[in-house]
Amino acid sequence: MLGMIIKRYGKQPTHKKNIIKLSIILVILAALITVGVYFFISSVNPFVIKKPLDSAQVPAQVNKSGKLHMAAMGDMLAHDTIIANAKNGNEYNFAKFFQNIRHSYQNADLVFCNQEGLVSGENYGISGYPSFNAPTKFATDLQSGAGCNMVNLANNHMGDKGVDATNATIDNWAALKPLAVSGANKSAADQEKVSFAEVNGIRIGFVAFADFNNNKNTPGYSVNDYHNEALVRRLVGQARENADAVIVSMHWGVEDSTAVSAEQASEAKLLSDLGVDLIIGTGPHVLQRESTIARPDGGQTVVWYSLGNMLSSQLLTKELIGGIAEFDITKKGDKKVAIDNLSFDPTYMHYEWTAAQAAREDLLARKNAMIYLLNNAEEPLSRSLLNTNVSEQRQYVVDIMGSGVTIR
Repeated sequence: MLGMIIKRYGKQPTHKKNIIKLSIILVILAALITVGVYFFISSVNPFVIKKPLDSAQVPAQVNKSGKLHMAAMGDMLAHDTIIANAKNGNEYNFAKFFQNIRHSYQNADLVFCNQEGLVSGENYGISGYPSFNAPTKFATDLQSGAGCNMVNLANNHMGDKGVDATNATIDNWAALKPLAVSGANKSAADQEKVSFAEVNGIRIGFVAFADFNNNKNTPGYSVNDYHNEALVRRLVGQARENADAVIVSMHWGVEDSTAVSAEQASEAKLLSDLGVDLIIGTGPHVLQRESTIARPDGGQTVVWYSLGNMLSSQLLTKELIGGIAEFDITKKGDKKVAIDNLSFDPTYMHYEWTAAQAAREDLLARKNAMIYLLNNAEEPLSRSLLNTNVSEQRQYVVDIMGSGVTIR
């Protein structure tokens, strides 16, 4: 081809520049043809090695199955002992407490947790009971270590350090961007907002309420109060109108009582009448039964009255037995879901101290804090001062939870 061009333009010096230009053009064309052939072959030949796409370039795979698996856990209490056991130098590691149980619900699409107390950080003073405020790492590790992505902030300790600390906790969780968070608010306008999330093609409306706020000097909008029935009706109504599944967190009941109170039963009936699909109860610090309520619209409301404690350093055996509730939520039509396959995996919150330390109530002497699945807790139970075993505690869980739940 080059010879033809030379023949056409001759060998006269006056045409040398044109020949050079044409040669450059031909080289570029040849390179482009080579690259095109390579990519064509690559697309049909599996033996041509392709450079993998950067993860940011890979399009997200959207699951629209209309079914999700959910796990729910009870109170996460940053007692002084828990904070001390999490501290290593100037750093904190709360994620380690969940290392023995995380695998049991790792396939859950939604993981509910009650983060009881503040996570406002060092500026507001780190402290446990009776005025809770954890390092901000507590929230980070609940998300990354425990997998919490649906978070309740409606509890009686949310005002322990004042409204600025409450707002800081709200901001810290907002920065972590969980799928849904509800229960505490920075303004009256914020209180009117329902937290919505879409998971596997199911639109979820999540709202949370508490029995009371320890700090009476904080604004009424700061923590959602279920005694404000007008508020309950507004928020649940908004959720019901705009979601397939309505989930309500209730921080209620009598502390240390395994019995469902008349008030709990009454509030559950109201929520069921309003069309709530799922009620997750926290607050008593011990387990209470699961129940199902028939709704006026023909649906059913599943109620876990209390999931007990998950992470804490309380003293009674029943305060140290919690668990992981698991179930499926399946879309059954426009704004209709079914909740089934209910199971409960009991857990044991472990720590160790000597009888002498216990006698003098040296709480900070407690060490080796760790959560275990109850089925795997025979050995750590033998190192505690609780004088019990796995068999006794499994029977306790079976007796409490009722026949509608499979105990794992």
